[in-house]
Order: sequence, then C-alpha cells, then structure tokens
Amino acid sequence: MISLISPQGALLMNRDQMDAHAVFRKDFTVITNAIAKASSTALEAIFMRQTGLIFHGLSRVGKTSCIKTINSKLRGFMPRAYVIQIEVVKKEGSFTNNILDQLATEEGVKFRSRETPVGKLDRISEHVINRCGEKFCNHWVLLLDEFQRLRSHDLHVLFDLFNRLDRKGITMTILSFAMPAVFKQREDLMCAGNSEQLIARFMSELIEFKGCTSAQDLAVILKTFDEKSEYPPKSGITYTNGFAPQAFATGFRLEPLHGSFWKALNSASAGGYRNNVPLEHLFLSIRYLLRYLSQNDSSRIVIPDKLLDEVVQKSNLPQFCMLNGGGQG
Repeated sequence: MISLISPQGALLMNRDQMDAHAVFRKDFTVITNAIAKASSTALEAIFMRQTGLIFHGLSRVGKTSCIKTINSKLRGFMPRAYVIQIEVVKKEGSFTNNILDQLATEEGVKFRSRETPVGKLDRISEHVINRCGEKFCNHWVLLLDEFQRLRSHDLHVLFDLFNRLDRKGITMTILSFAMPAVFKQREDLMCAGNSEQLIARFMSELIEFKGCTSAQDLAVILKTFDEKSEYPPKSGITYTNGFAPQAFATGFRLEPLHGSFWKALNSASAGGYRNNVPLEHLFLSIRYLLRYLSQNDSSRIVIPDKLLDEVVQKSNLPQFCMLNGGGQG
C-alpha cells in the first residue's frame, strides 16, 4: 500500500478544509457523456410533448444525477413548464393511491382525513391546473426516479390524471429513470391484460442509461476537475488546483491519467458493470486520489499505476460488482 504521509514542505489541506470542499461534500455535478446525451434526448422529448420516456440502467451509474441535471436544465430550456420531481417510494402494506400521496407530500397538498380516492385525484389535478395557470403554461412535466417501484394501480391513477388534465387542455409528460426491473414490470402488465393503454402511454420507449463506458468518457470527467470546476466559488481555482497547488503549478493534471485509471477501474468491474463503471465508485476513487494528492503535493509528484489500482480497490468497486452486477453482461 502506498503511504499517505506528506513529504516535508508540502502545503497540506487540513481535514476540515477537505471536508468542506465541494468534492467531499458531493455538492457538484459533472456532466458526463452519458448525462449529456440523456439530457439532450430528454429535453427534446419534453419539448415535443411526448407523454412517456424511461431511461433504465443498473444501480449507481448516475441516473439520479441525470434526473437532477434535467430538472435544472428545464428551468432555462422551458422556464414556463410546470415541473415536479419525486423519487417513487414503495410503501409496504399500502395498496391505494401511493403515487397521489407522494405527489401531495411533494407539493404540500393536504388531503382530508377521509378523502376518497376520487377526491384525492380531483385535488391533485386541480393543483396542477392552478400551478400551470400561475405559470401561464399548459404543460406539466413529472420527473420520476425509481419508476419500477410504481404498482399497476399507480399507473392507472397516472393514466386517469393524464386524461383529466388533457380535458382541461394541459399536456402531461412523464420522464422517468428506472432499474432493469422495469422490463419485468412491463411484462407483468402485458400478462395482466387490459394494460395496453398504460404501456403505450408511459412505457413504450425505454432507453438504456450507462455509467462511464470508456477511457474517453473518463477523460471528460477528469478534465472537468482540471479545467471546468471551481472551488471556492468565484475563486478561479479548479478542483485539481485546489488539492495539489504545487503539482498543478508545474503542469500536473488528472486528465492524462485517463488511460491507466480506466484500466484500473474496468479491470475491477464485472458482469453488467464491465465498460459501464458505476459513477458512485468512480468518483469515490477520484476522492481517494485527490486526498493522496493533497497529502503528498509537490512539484515533482508522480502517480504510479499501483496507486490508481489502490484507490479503485478502496472504493469497494470489485465487491459491489460481485454483489450487484456479476451475473449480468
């Protein structure tokens, strides 16, 4: 194992400073190639007022980050559209109106103590109509994370909500992210019968969403740390510069490591995560590398392949792949 003891004379970032940094707070978003492509597809679908589009992918490949990015981009791309984003929660023992309850909680709509299912549907549709009126628009965009958690009943409720809004001249677009279980969800609906309209409305288009798929993808991410990031705000100091100012001043950058780093990451991956490295573990590996740089900063720093293998191992990527993706691919 490579020691993290600092060489004499290095300017170290102390633990409090490191903990406050955007990288360690995880308070930043890197627009990966996959996120950029999915965002472009999603925004086009929303602009064209498609009714349903689902991105599916394995756990931790960046789906939640992507849906947040889409939500953020919508503010500038379609500022008048009324947008709600929720993560579907599966409540054990709950059989009716789960999605309406979650919409109500997100929007601050208070149901009466003995509100009927039809009453709840009326209240939510009225709320959406009013919000669209406030924004002078006729387009409601519902962003759903973990779509596969929706039950058949929830989908029927959303279908009824769609029809009610449509009669009032309001278009409803549901853009979702889901785990691969969404395919079984669709098959179960097909087998149940009388669900053709649900599938056609919400589940006809499923697009695969992946994590980091190549050394070129990784190069884009590392270059963001080198050139397109900033902390503290308005300081002009990029992430790489902030963690290793001495090395950065003499030309050190993360981006040239992309080939060796990708080899370490992909070699530690398995099954469905081969050439599909989960972003959570990739960014954890980068945080370990930045901590090493901070604690060993010098004008002559060298990053050996052994260190890259070490930070990937520290991210727990091999164990995660064995438990979650080893049988896929």
